[in-house]
Amino acid sequence: MRFPWANLTLLLLLLLQALTGYLGFTSGTGGRAWLLWLHGIGAYAIALVLLWKGAIIWNVASRGVRWRGERAAFLFMLFLLLLVLLLGIAWTFAGYRTLGGFSLVSLHIYVAVPLLALMAWHAWRRRWIVRRPESRDRRAFLRGGSLALGGSLVWLALRSWQRRRRFTGSYEMGSFGGFFPRVSWINDRPDPLDLESWRLELSGLVERPLRLSYAAVLERATAKVTATLDCTGGWYTTQEWQGVPLETLLAESGLREGARSLRVESVTGYWRRYDLEDARRWLLATGVAGAPLTHGHGAPMRLVAPGRRGYAWVKWITRMEVESLPAVWQPPLPLE
Repeated sequence: MRFPWANLTLLLLLLLQALTGYLGFTSGTGGRAWLLWLHGIGAYAIALVLLWKGAIIWNVASRGVRWRGERAAFLFMLFLLLLVLLLGIAWTFAGYRTLGGFSLVSLHIYVAVPLLALMAWHAWRRRWIVRRPESRDRRAFLRGGSLALGGSLVWLALRSWQRRRRFTGSYEMGSFGGFFPRVSWINDRPDPLDLESWRLELSGLVERPLRLSYAAVLERATAKVTATLDCTGGWYTTQEWQGVPLETLLAESGLREGARSLRVESVTGYWRRYDLEDARRWLLATGVAGAPLTHGHGAPMRLVAPGRRGYAWVKWITRMEVESLPAVWQPPLPLE
């Protein structure tokens, strides 16, 4: 039974899905919309592989083979793969839905993580596949090309039935009204801050470190920016934000030689680092839609970073530090 090409193709498709999924998950710019298009095409290609692969699995099961050890792990891996596909398809066609307090796209990601770990193990156990001539011959190449074409055709055929979403796959929530979901990365949920004792500190490679009260911040909060907050939980909202341009505080403090990045930190210890040239164009928001920020939206201050996904919009800011480190010197995703 000639099956090595299917195993190898499935593994390569899953690696493609992991790469395009991660890059699409972290990207907030329209120029990378093609990543999630490719992610969708890959999903349909996997479904086509499984139609063929399923016949093999059914043939093995019908012979009364006991599913123990490695085969049981494979069966569980297959279950996770089907669940990941189902969650992704439901998110695409059913609209914004939650289950157990989590959006379907979040569950799609959470299930994909252990699936990838199992696939890595399975690939190692089946590494002999690449030594089989039929996994690398011209027919295998043609089958792979046919799957890519088939996945593309299915994706194009079903596009008109998909729910209207942003290029990131997110659904619109409460734009311009100030009423949108209040979410945090992992379990980043502090108690409300006391505005009288709260201070904003700007230090590091600056000539004049700043330590501003809430009243002093409001005196400088004269700018307005319309920007889209796109949460990795699968929703986005476009709002008018009011606050202090970061450029204003950076100019007021004066940058020293060697300044390359800005680290922005929450009262919870949550932080992200940004390139100074990008950050100076952003806003430190104290209000949204004509009203002060609420605690759930990051009061007294949150970062507004257009073109970045929601986890980069740090909330409950208390401290910023200008550093010599490059902006990439940080975990790809927050670990807090």
